Amino acid sequence: MFDFDPATVRPEEIDRIIRQADRSLRDLTDAMERLGEVTGEGDAAGGMVRAVVDGEGMIQGVRFDPRVMRQDSESLAEAVVEAVRAAQGDARRKTAEVLGVVLGESPGDSLRNPPDGVRAEPSRGPEEQGARPMDRAPDIERTRQRLERIQDSFLESMEGRMAGLERFRRRSG
Repeated sequence: MFDFDPATVRPEEIDRIIRQADRSLRDLTDAMERLGEVTGEGDAAGGMVRAVVDGEGMIQGVRFDPRVMRQDSESLAEAVVEAVRAAQGDARRKTAEVLGVVLGESPGDSLRNPPDGVRAEPSRGPEEQGARPMDRAPDIERTRQRLERIQDSFLESMEGRMAGLERFRRRSG
């Protein structure tokens, strides 16, 4: 990441590297917090069924407009599934946007070229994809875990580098 010869490094370059590292760490920490706050919303039956899921696709709530109760049980069940799938798709898109910021991509890039452990989201409907959106929750969780490992590794690496830079700064006066 920072390959350099300490004998040729000027103090202003050290300061620039430190600022870049601090900015990267802040961005990564912010992204981890934002991933924990992601929710998705979706509706069906003309807005009479509304679902909310967390960033992992787990259902947080389902709300019915009283008018939807006029439908038969099969239609109501289909509307619930449709609303939940829409909410899970919304959560996936929001997660991809957050990950895109961390990975330096535009929001759409994360869906087309996802990070390791995350499957791309085709532009087709859930039925054509062959997998239900909630089946992707483990991929999102693996990606979150991977980001946490990256953050831990980054922190550890930066602590060592910062200590080395500080020793170099003291020696060079």
